[in-house]
Amino acid sequence: MAVKASNQATLIDVTDGYSVTLTSDSYTFVGGTGGVGSGQTCTTEAVAFCGSNQCTSVAVTAADIVCPTGISATVENSGTSKVKVTFKTTATISTACEATIPVVVDGITMNKKFSFAVAKTGATGATGKGIKGTPVAEYVGSSSNTTVPTSGWSTTIPSVAAGQYLWTRVTTTYTDNTTSVSYSVAKQGATGATGTTGSQWYSGTGITGTSTTATAFTGSGVANARVNDMYLNTSTGNTYKCTVAGNATNAKWVYEGNIKGVQGDKGNTGATGNGISKADITYAASSSNTSAPASGWQSTPPSVSAGQYLWTRTIFTYTNGGKATQYSVAKQGATGAAGADAITLTITSSNGIIFKNNAGSTVLTAHVWKGSIEQSISDAGICGSLGSIKWYKVGSDTAIATAKSLTVTADDVTNAQAYTCQLEG
Repeated sequence: MAVKASNQATLIDVTDGYSVTLTSDSYTFVGGTGGVGSGQTCTTEAVAFCGSNQCTSVAVTAADIVCPTGISATVENSGTSKVKVTFKTTATISTACEATIPVVVDGITMNKKFSFAVAKTGATGATGKGIKGTPVAEYVGSSSNTTVPTSGWSTTIPSVAAGQYLWTRVTTTYTDNTTSVSYSVAKQGATGATGTTGSQWYSGTGITGTSTTATAFTGSGVANARVNDMYLNTSTGNTYKCTVAGNATNAKWVYEGNIKGVQGDKGNTGATGNGISKADITYAASSSNTSAPASGWQSTPPSVSAGQYLWTRTIFTYTNGGKATQYSVAKQGATGAAGADAITLTITSSNGIIFKNNAGSTVLTAHVWKGSIEQSISDAGICGSLGSIKWYKVGSDTAIATAKSLTVTADDVTNAQAYTCQLEG
């Protein structure tokens, strides 16, 4: 028989994992220089979860706890949701160690580690020595940078001649009344030679021409020109360099160059542009796709019958007064034949698609649609003249039921199981 429609639903059985947590998984004993003695205690509690749910029964047996040498363990409230474990030192403990706690939940044993550390008291250190008061700094000038001066020391910094040395002596007194002396020495630098005066720029219109021969210009306005000084003629853009120093009468200048570029020739006037100033678009219907309509043009597209043509006419007006006309044509397509209604099948689940911890059930129900109308299905799976509803497990070609609905329990699902529903007829 032909399959007219089908769909698939996958059911999942999820089992939560177990986890065990200690409220504290380590403890540090504080002891003396040799470690911690007997009689010290610390506690922790064991709780368990199945997924996000806390387990109501957790078991711990004291005799099963593996303790390090020198530590014992006792247990309270075993079999409840929270088991208390108390550790106690029975001898001196001087190094880090750990215990193993077997925790049993629903027959599953999980080992948890509990760590012990020992904080020992350190030996008493030697008495410290600090600085007493404020170190004293003294200064003295000297012609030597290798021999420490024996006199002249003062708490005030003296004036030191160029090439001489300034000595600094710092005396530090400690809390045990001992002292220490440190020296440093620095040389007083000599005054450097006077640097040459840099060149200077002047501007005006008193220096002119392009001569490279040194020439005096009495009207330069420069009262004291120096060699390499520069002058800019603000009218011509010419620059000049001073080659002979002096006042406006004696100073001489030579032409260096011009800061202005040469002006280019004027370009020819371009032709007057011809742009579009207006575009008028109109539409008309026609039975021809080759001859443009002679009349009936309008500003909005008209209704066009199937198989007829819609013409578009655009009249461009240019800025020089000229005009141009452009046509385009499109055919109105005929309405196609009506298509057959589609047949679709959907599946709904009364209780979701996930079972938890191998418990629960759900009812899968088939729904058949022809176009937008849902079809009636009998409990026996008969869907009118369209056919019947059959259910399959994915991977098998044998139907497990012919019915509108299929009941599935957690016992039917191992981890995950997909079911296919088909309308056959």
